[in-house]
Amino acid sequence: MEKLYNYILQKESDIGLLRESNEDSVLALVHPEDDSLKILAVADGMGGKEYGDVCSNYVTRKFGEWFLGKNKGFFSNPLKIRDELLKLTYECNDYFISFFGKNIVGTTLTLAIILNKETIILHLGDSRCYFYKDNILTQVTEDDSDVWLYHKFQGIKKEWLRYFSSSNIINNCIGISKDSCKPHIYIYSNDEYNTLLLTTDGVTDLVMDNKIRSILGQDIKRASKVLINEAVNVDQHLFIPSELKNYSYDYYLVPVRGRDNASVVLFSKF
Repeated sequence: MEKLYNYILQKESDIGLLRESNEDSVLALVHPEDDSLKILAVADGMGGKEYGDVCSNYVTRKFGEWFLGKNKGFFSNPLKIRDELLKLTYECNDYFISFFGKNIVGTTLTLAIILNKETIILHLGDSRCYFYKDNILTQVTEDDSDVWLYHKFQGIKKEWLRYFSSSNIINNCIGISKDSCKPHIYIYSNDEYNTLLLTTDGVTDLVMDNKIRSILGQDIKRASKVLINEAVNVDQHLFIPSELKNYSYDYYLVPVRGRDNASVVLFSKF
């Protein structure tokens, strides 16, 4: 098959400055039969739950094995791929509940399958998928978090959500229970982006969208490392907006650099 473009495929993960272990897991694979086929994923083991790292690594490994176990012909049918992604998600969820029990382990998952013409996005939790094209950054996924509802229904600015003390509470994941596993899945044209970015909240809690957009618009070959460094090591000079203090939705605080594991996976065409 003729190669239509050159590309960059990157993955980075950092334990941060305060955590004792890294409960994030990242995945970036090219299919051995066709390098136009790729799988990208970030998974964030739920803080406060046991074995978060075991859970996130199990999920990325299972999806990676599934991807490599299919021949390239399988990836010609996006609807069939969608159905199998959903099936595997539920299988992972059932495994965690049967092995560990309810309300014990959980992980977010944001995953992209890049095909010849389409990209399939699977999402649960508050890790994010962004598209970047023509200097425009678009968040494709919505956070499955309680605070996102303030943004969606109460008009609270998205960039203010990082200051909510409850910003880490999610309501959709793999694990925990059957009722809390509700995957979102979307199919987009590959023309909608030049760069696809997946991040855990250890990045987006610290780095605002404008900064992410700026980094992607500079040296794309270093973008993943720069994003991680921004989240972990750079003072973002964040402060609680005075307007937010007028709302009594929550207790507000400024996120501290490096407070969480930080991970990104990036694919970019050039």
